[in-house]
Amino acid sequence: MGELLMESTFVSIDLETTGINMEKSHIIEIACVRVEGGVITESFSTLVYPGEFIPERIKKLTGITNAMLVGKPSFEEVLPRFLRFIGNSVIVGHNVKRDIGFIDKYHRTVYGKPFKHPHVCTLELARKLLPGLKSYRLYDLANYFGIEHSKEHRALSDAQTTALVFLKLLNILWSNFRIGSYLEVKRFSKA
Repeated sequence: MGELLMESTFVSIDLETTGINMEKSHIIEIACVRVEGGVITESFSTLVYPGEFIPERIKKLTGITNAMLVGKPSFEEVLPRFLRFIGNSVIVGHNVKRDIGFIDKYHRTVYGKPFKHPHVCTLELARKLLPGLKSYRLYDLANYFGIEHSKEHRALSDAQTTALVFLKLLNILWSNFRIGSYLEVKRFSKA
C-alpha cells in the first residue's frame, strides 16, 4: 500500500493574495507547516511585498495593510526558501490548485519552468468524504471537526487549520476505506 500519509511527512500551505485573478494578482503572505507523524513540527511564514497597493476588500478580509508590507521581500526572493521548506513532501492545501497556480506563476518567472509537486486538496477530499455538508469552507470544516482556529484569512492560521482538517479527513479515509497512501488519496479525490 505504501507509506501511510498519517504516519509520514506532508506540508500544508496557504497564501493570501491581492485578488483571485492569478494573472493580475500577487501574493502578500505565504505560510507552510510541516506535519510529521500527525504532529505539526515546524512552520514557515512571511509577509510578501506585492509591488502594488492592496485593495480595500483584501485589507478588510485579511487585516494586512500596505504599511505591513513595506520592506518585506518579494515572492521571487521568498520562493527558494519556500522550496527548501517543502522539499519532497506532499503539499496539502484547501483549494490547493489556486495556491499551486500562484506559486507556478512565480516559479516560471524565476526558474523558467512550471512548478510541479505532488499535492492533495482538502476541499475536494471533504466534498467526496462528507457529502451533504452545507459548506466546505475551511473554517466550516474546522467547526465540523471541532478544531479551534484563530485568524481566518491569515496564511499561518489557515495552513495550520488545513493540516488539522486533513488529518481528520485521513482518519475517515483510513477507518472507512483503508486508504492511507498518497497515491490512493489522490486517486480517491479524483474519482
